[in-house]
Amino acid sequence: MRIATVLGSLALMLALAACAESGPTTSLEGPLEGCPDPGVGTTIGGLVGAGDDAAASPVRRLVLMGGGPEEDRAARRFAEAAAGGDIVVLRATGSLTSYPDYFSAELAPAPRPASVITIRTDTPPLADHPSVLCRLGRAEAVWLAGGSQWNYLGRWPNSVHVAVGEATRRGAAVGGTSAGAVSLGEAAFDARHGTITSSEALSDPADVSVSVGPSNLAQPELANTIVDSHFTERSREGRLLAFLGRLLALHRSGSFIGIGIDEGVALEIESSLYRVSSTRGGAVWMYEATGPAVVQPGRPLSLDGIRRVRLADGASGRWPFLFDDAERVQELVVEEGEVRVRDASATGGR
Repeated sequence: MRIATVLGSLALMLALAACAESGPTTSLEGPLEGCPDPGVGTTIGGLVGAGDDAAASPVRRLVLMGGGPEEDRAARRFAEAAAGGDIVVLRATGSLTSYPDYFSAELAPAPRPASVITIRTDTPPLADHPSVLCRLGRAEAVWLAGGSQWNYLGRWPNSVHVAVGEATRRGAAVGGTSAGAVSLGEAAFDARHGTITSSEALSDPADVSVSVGPSNLAQPELANTIVDSHFTERSREGRLLAFLGRLLALHRSGSFIGIGIDEGVALEIESSLYRVSSTRGGAVWMYEATGPAVVQPGRPLSLDGIRRVRLADGASGRWPFLFDDAERVQELVVEEGEVRVRDASATGGR
């Protein structure tokens, strides 16, 4: 479902060629050989190290966080997955230095990354500058910060999406928090019309404000999956179920997986295994929805065939997640916009 057109690929190749032809330049924090200075609408800062391309061999690791404070253990493993290479942080607003300091020094990863830079796309439609694509082309790890996912999914040019996809295909570590994590599912709530509450989404899941569709930053580990963040703190179970109902109504067959991640919680996926990290009592919430779903304009959601599992700190196992093997599973149903537990007793188990 990722969008990768011929024009986008051509733009990426041309940008990378421009990187290779450019001479040594000066960034905000020191020399960075082989990549041009940022263009209008883009600001770059951070820790560039020696300035040359580290050309390390990264560990393919996907790290999703639910917003709020980062989960340090998972963040350290993300930084270490760069294997001493280059980390690029992408964001549309916020600090240029907070993540470089965090990933490089505060977490004390081993090995330490050769560089950690933040690319802030102050004007997202101009993010296809060669300075951005060149740095993405040499990254061993890419992190998407929080903010509004519409900047990432709807306003970044396709060549940026293609460049992140190329990083994924060459085995780079990829991660994100809040809007960054939401953007990485195969499907995503893109916030094109702003955010939406659970009560709003449940009352009319067919409304244009429930803007759900394929993500052009989708990661292969999240096939058939949609992600939501700030989950318990902002009471987002209802809207995630509305997203799942919307997807089922659009595709009319199969099942979809929803992942809700609480603040301060991380879900790591690597080599067909997952691990949950949480130091504040939060969890990862897994949902499987098979339907049937009733999604009609002006009518509240009705959705059946829902299974829910709560994964606390230390939970681990095979990925994709196996609901049939989970120790505690709850069955839910949505009737005319009301979510309830069908059977309050836990089912399943090994």
